[in-house]
Amino acid sequence: RTVNETMASADDDPTRALRLVLGQALERLRPEGKQNFTAPEWLLYNILEMRFVQGRKVREIADRLAISESDLYRKQRVAIGQLARVLSEMEQTNAAEAIAAGSPGASRRPAPVPMSVEKSR
Repeated sequence: RTVNETMASADDDPTRALRLVLGQALERLRPEGKQNFTAPEWLLYNILEMRFVQGRKVREIADRLAISESDLYRKQRVAIGQLARVLSEMEQTNAAEAIAAGSPGASRRPAPVPMSVEKSR
């Protein structure tokens, strides 16, 4: 539903609509203030932003963040889990707004699957 409702602002291109929604979700994970590569609260956002927005290689990101590649992969799994949680929240909000607005079929939507996020060490 969230991607479908973004289609108009994405020129009816589903790939572009999905990228817009993912970008919105990523921005919700962004901590306040200026981006910082050493602050712990920025770590998960930085991993997602450098890996999937900038397209940087794992080794380059690990070097930039001063962590091992294996630690980067572990933290990346946690970051993706948090992004999935945000997407689920966006979908729930969108569904609730559709139900409140009386959108036909809104209440027949399947319930979202709860996500469990592995804690980073």
